Amino acid sequence: MDLMNLLKARYSVRMFSDKPVEDDKLNQILEAGRVAPTAVNFQPQRI
Repeated sequence: MDLMNLLKARYSVRMFSDKPVEDDKLNQILEAGRVAPTAVNFQPQRI
């Protein structure tokens, strides 16, 4: 997919469900945030 198609296909979520997130998925999301790079480690992480 090229950049223009990607930009045209993007969307923003405006409505959220009140369905709980499973613990396994939540842990994966938190772990991804924990190991994500920061700009030369200048930005502290607040999770």
